[in-house]
Amino acid sequence: MIRKDFPFIFFFKAHDRFTSGIPDLILCVMGRFVAIELKFGKGKATPLQDHVITKINLAKGCAAVCRNLEEVRHFLRQVIALIENERKGVAK
Repeated sequence: MIRKDFPFIFFFKAHDRFTSGIPDLILCVMGRFVAIELKFGKGKATPLQDHVITKINLAKGCAAVCRNLEEVRHFLRQVIALIENERKGVAK
C-alpha cells in the first residue's frame, strides 16, 4: 500500500526481534522521521513501545500505533499535511 499510494516515501520494515520497543515501520516522509507500530484488532502497544513512540514525537518525529491499512493511510496523510503546513509557515 505504501509503495502504491505514497511512492515518494522511503520505508523499512523493522523485524529485529532482539530490539524491543522499536516500531515495525521506519519511514522518511518528506525529510521527517516517521515510525508506525502495527497492531491488529484490539492489540495494544507495550509500555516500552508507548515510551519509544512518545520519545519520537517529543523529538519532532511522528509516530503512532495503527491497526489496519486505512489507519496507516490516514496517519501518513496527516503527516504529509503537517509537513506541508509547516513549510507554508502554518503553526502546528
